[in-house]
Amino acid sequence: MKEYLPKSQRDSILHNLINKYQADPERFRSYLPELAQELEQLLPSHTRKSHTSVLTELERERLCNALLQLLDGRSVSSGEAIQALEYCATLVQDESLPQKVDRKTLLSLLHQSAGISFSKVKKTTKIPVGEGEAIKEVALLRGVYLQLTWNDRLVAISIFPAKSKERSRALKFVGVAKDSASDVSQRHDVYLAEGLNAIS
Repeated sequence: MKEYLPKSQRDSILHNLINKYQADPERFRSYLPELAQELEQLLPSHTRKSHTSVLTELERERLCNALLQLLDGRSVSSGEAIQALEYCATLVQDESLPQKVDRKTLLSLLHQSAGISFSKVKKTTKIPVGEGEAIKEVALLRGVYLQLTWNDRLVAISIFPAKSKERSRALKFVGVAKDSASDVSQRHDVYLAEGLNAIS
């Protein structure tokens, strides 16, 4: 005799799977390719991207101003760093994170909120920073994901050092990390040789 889950439980499971898929389709696909394919057929194509929020112009402006005011050239406390990361997560989903909030700033906020330097993390780690149930994940940087509640409250930070290293390898490969020349093709052969040495 087959046992079936109640409809509410099935709906909850499906909702959670869709949220996980939309948070990071590539990562989801790498673990569960068959399920990802089923979800892709189920979802309309415009909803397949990462979690998005639709802010009004006024909400976007207020959130950007609040974030920039928090980061206004002073050191922030752990609580303020968490709040800033929550603002960043909402703006990332809205695709409107200000350019002033660069990689260095984000790494500093992550360090302040988690209390550890990310360069010292050598294995996949999940650092709890808040309370609540994480139902979505937002990619903040390559290899760094914010685990969020339904209303973008930060619950944990997941770090995948191998993914972070891919970025530095890629930058070394094209020479971006070493040269300020705007035309990479000028020193293509040198970059290629250095890149091949770096990955071998």
